[in-house]
Amino acid sequence: MLESKELISELGGLIETSGFDLYGICKAIIPEEDKSHILSWVEKGKNGKMDWYPKNMDLRLDFKNLGFEPRSVIVLGVLYNDPEYENIFKTIPFRFSRYAIGEDYHRVLRRLAKPILKELKNRYPNNRFRQGVDSLPIPEKVLARESALGWIAKNTNLIHPEFGSYFFISVILTDLPMEIANLPVKDRCGSCTACIDACPTGALEPYRIDAGKCISHHTLEDRSPTIPDTFGWIAGCDICQEVCPWNRVKAKKKGIQTLREEFKLRPFFRENPNSILDLDENGFAKLFADSAISRMDYSMFQRNANQCKEWSQKNHRHRS
Repeated sequence: MLESKELISELGGLIETSGFDLYGICKAIIPEEDKSHILSWVEKGKNGKMDWYPKNMDLRLDFKNLGFEPRSVIVLGVLYNDPEYENIFKTIPFRFSRYAIGEDYHRVLRRLAKPILKELKNRYPNNRFRQGVDSLPIPEKVLARESALGWIAKNTNLIHPEFGSYFFISVILTDLPMEIANLPVKDRCGSCTACIDACPTGALEPYRIDAGKCISHHTLEDRSPTIPDTFGWIAGCDICQEVCPWNRVKAKKKGIQTLREEFKLRPFFRENPNSILDLDENGFAKLFADSAISRMDYSMFQRNANQCKEWSQKNHRHRS
């Protein structure tokens, strides 16, 4: 049987030249502890307005109904942190999550993986390979942890001990069986509670998130006419990642940043950022058609922008 380290050795160069910064392999198995956690999370209603989440649990937990039975998972990661982000967004009264300032990562990661998929299919023509980039309802962070790309932290994000947590994940499911030999990455959160303490909505407990309280959920998943305070965030939220020492100290000191132009700050964020708050529907479509926030319709964007205006005015009065 093929060993995972052998495949990694053979494909590592191609994976890196294709644009990925992290990679590993694990068995296509979700550990029982993680299955129980996911089921409990849904039973307690912690999925907020994400009504789609409880669906397809056979696929999410056991990889059923894919048309083939996955035996192994190749997990790929690419950094998206652009240092210029901090310089720009500290001068304007609203925020976008770092993952939303560039091109839609779903499109980029599919594009980057094409030569890898082509090579895999050429090498193993009798096996199946299927890529997922948030497009399959599977716990990608669990698979990334099982592939030794990091640990799932108290803020429920995956943290790599050198790179931090600002990276996208893509998986390739395959029925190619492999011998897996991974050493798990040790949980290094320790006694730190910076993420929990910093969350302004109280969405976090250690290793647990209540999506219904999360700012990112409010801005992107909740289609209600009114939503709770987003504290100046229009799309997503990075607070629990920004305060994390593995990003704020370790990765920052090492100069960890994306090399992908697709994920770097777009010019309009520099040139006239405040005009974003007053975009009409055509302007919104033009600026964000190929962005990860294109899943947000214009009414949601307008709602979030108006709320940020109110928040900014209220904060300005408070500071004055």
